[in-house]
Amino acid sequence: MKPLDPKLLRHASAARRYVLLTAGLGLGMVALTVLQARGLARLLGHAREVAGGPEALLWLGGVWLLRAALAGLQEWTGKRSAHRVIAQLRAGLLARLASRSEREGTSAGGVAQVELATRGLDALQPYLEGYVPQLLLTALATPALLVCVWRADPVSAVLMAGSLPLIPLFMVLVGRFTREATVRQLASMQQLSARVLDLITGLATLRALGRHRGVAAQVLALSEAHARTTLQALRRAFLSSFVLELIATLSIASVAVGIGLRLLEGAMPLETGLFVLLLAPEVYAPLRQVGALFHASAEGAEAAAQAIARLEAPQAAHGTLAAPPLTSGTLELRDVSVATRDVGRCAPEGLSFVLPLGQGRILGLRGESGAGKSTAVAAMLGLVAPTRGGVFLRPEGAAALPLGSLDLTTYWAQLAWLPQQLHLEPGTVRESVCRGRVIADSALSAAAEATGFDAVVARLPEGWDTKLGRDGQGLSLGQRQRLALTRVLAGDERLLLLDEPTAHLDEVSEKRVLEALKRRARQGTTLLLVSHRARTLAIADEALTLHSHTSSPDTLAEAA
Repeated sequence: MKPLDPKLLRHASAARRYVLLTAGLGLGMVALTVLQARGLARLLGHAREVAGGPEALLWLGGVWLLRAALAGLQEWTGKRSAHRVIAQLRAGLLARLASRSEREGTSAGGVAQVELATRGLDALQPYLEGYVPQLLLTALATPALLVCVWRADPVSAVLMAGSLPLIPLFMVLVGRFTREATVRQLASMQQLSARVLDLITGLATLRALGRHRGVAAQVLALSEAHARTTLQALRRAFLSSFVLELIATLSIASVAVGIGLRLLEGAMPLETGLFVLLLAPEVYAPLRQVGALFHASAEGAEAAAQAIARLEAPQAAHGTLAAPPLTSGTLELRDVSVATRDVGRCAPEGLSFVLPLGQGRILGLRGESGAGKSTAVAAMLGLVAPTRGGVFLRPEGAAALPLGSLDLTTYWAQLAWLPQQLHLEPGTVRESVCRGRVIADSALSAAAEATGFDAVVARLPEGWDTKLGRDGQGLSLGQRQRLALTRVLAGDERLLLLDEPTAHLDEVSEKRVLEALKRRARQGTTLLLVSHRARTLAIADEALTLHSHTSSPDTLAEAA
């Protein structure tokens, strides 16, 4: 990311007001710094003169207090503005993520974006609170203070002007040295978060299959890798700060030696020498602080750059053609491959099948974790654009229509999707199941009985009118799964896409749900089941095994 990317000002209106306010406060602090140095040099240069001493001290104290007040005001506005900028970026990123053309379900890309919008942008706090104000102060203070030194002592000004470029020069060199470590640190953090979330959501399935013992080792290996990259970034940051401090200290020392020699020779008034000596650290201080704060805020700046890139990425275009009825015809996947974050890897790879609609067919998808089962469902929903191949709807007796040419709203209205990660809105149990649809009480009761959710409702204090918190707070994980299944079965959609529908259910509940799904299929509804469980896939008319594949980067680039 640039030191102060104009794109940040465009995507966060709070950043523009923050920059203007910081510039005004910076100019005020520069003026007070010069007044303080001039007053202190005059007081020390004429220390033998008793008259006017107390008034001068009071005047200096007032200037110091006013400067401290401006610094405190700048810090306070920095914190408030940083929170507002982060909130605006987060809102824009989440809105983009939630839009129909950008949602990626439970795929790795979706998890990474959520991680970026949460913890990643939180790391932007030190960048906005410390680095940006210091950068603006440097741009204003350094030239202004250098002009004041020039008017007082041109020789010292020339020495400062000659040594000042060394600090940004080494900042650039060290910044290139540390950028790679910072990018690796952010990437490892996102990978760790995505992997842990994936393991947690599938922990019940892994335990049922007896493969849960290796989860702890995987999480430990990822956390150790993240710790190594973090320590590497910190070591480089400490080294770079030491280099910048050393250059600034030697530069100030060279100015002080020159002033001292001229004072001994009587070639410079004492007041002028003191004034220049007092201003010399102030000339170098902003650049020194910029270097130190840059490395402290590098992770947040990298996260902001990724967020801005995501906000400015072109959205996938969708057509306006109304989707045909899902009562006949076929839904086809042709050689669908979706590239993952791992370079050269696709999951799924070359997936093709034809799913008849309106005939009560049940298709099962199975495969190892990471094979792309959930991503395949996301592609069928139009939430993920395939790297290769495509998804098509073929009405009976008509040509195939690419999913991208259809109005997805009319398409989604005819299907029901049960994601692997449940998202339940706050509200009553009835509202959570109906989701704005008008569902008869008889249909609601029948769906609840089919999933075993009727027993859950009977134990709730207010039955269907019991209020639930965010993501079904107030229900256990298994009860939330039954609620989500009831939501799917209560509607009259003709296509059901179910990702791990029997997860978190005991054997009795699982058998009950599977019987309900078979009854729904006999009524002409088409079902697609994604599952690790053999009992769930046993009700499918056909089960496909998905595989991920590592392709050459050139092949993926050509396909993209």
